[in-house]
Amino acid sequence: MMGMSIWSFLAYSSLLASFWIEGLVVEVSPERGTVTVSHREIEGVMPAMAMPLKVRDRAMLRGLRPGMLVEVELVKQGGGQDVRRIRVREADNSIEADGRKVLLERPKEAVAVGQPVAGVPLKDHRGADVRLDQFAGKVVAVQFLYTRCPMPEVCPRLAATFAALQRRFAARMGADLVLLSVTLDPRYDSVEELSRYARIWRAGQGWRFLTGSEESIRFTAASFGMVYWPEEGVITHTSTIGLIGRDGRLSAVVEGLSFTARQLGDLIEIELRKQGNR
Repeated sequence: MMGMSIWSFLAYSSLLASFWIEGLVVEVSPERGTVTVSHREIEGVMPAMAMPLKVRDRAMLRGLRPGMLVEVELVKQGGGQDVRRIRVREADNSIEADGRKVLLERPKEAVAVGQPVAGVPLKDHRGADVRLDQFAGKVVAVQFLYTRCPMPEVCPRLAATFAALQRRFAARMGADLVLLSVTLDPRYDSVEELSRYARIWRAGQGWRFLTGSEESIRFTAASFGMVYWPEEGVITHTSTIGLIGRDGRLSAVVEGLSFTARQLGDLIEIELRKQGNR
């Protein structure tokens, strides 16, 4: 339902002239003065969809990038719509320490959006050598998890998200889209253990679970701004999904867990439409 007009739905609703939508930015086009937001369902008004929004005040587009979670206030303006405000929802990358929240600093090695993503030696769950910079011409989504994660709302949810993407893009997996799940627990998550985990999630040829030396894992995680450490038998970590474009450059970063598999899929769909180098 990408690109559907909001007002075709509003015609059947009794909403006020001003309301908010929440969603994930999937495309920003300053030259056209638009931002496309993949938003959740608005009950009784419209289903979840990726919707292009015209922004009259183009200054509001400054600093917006794909992967950001936003809240957008829409107002009915004559026969159309206008964006009154855009608020960016920052991911809560903080921890509790001594009764107060401490903000975690991004690693200095974190790659900026638009910059090339370097590769270091890793191995997938089939024992094949893998580097993140070997997938030129393909779109690559990268997430971080570990198989012993005890919290179903974190690592298993991340794996389930990639499983949903594998179903959505079944015809493009491997040839055009690659999903990489990188372990944060390389001491335990051997090739054999990741192979078992991959079978649980029915990972096909285009979805690879990666391990490697602790140095390689730490470098790869830091490249995407990940912070993690062992704590009382578990690994505490932030959550980041990185999207690498066909040109090998970081295209988008989605931080936190406040997104749906459909929203992440809409972001990937936009990236898949792009051809060649930027």
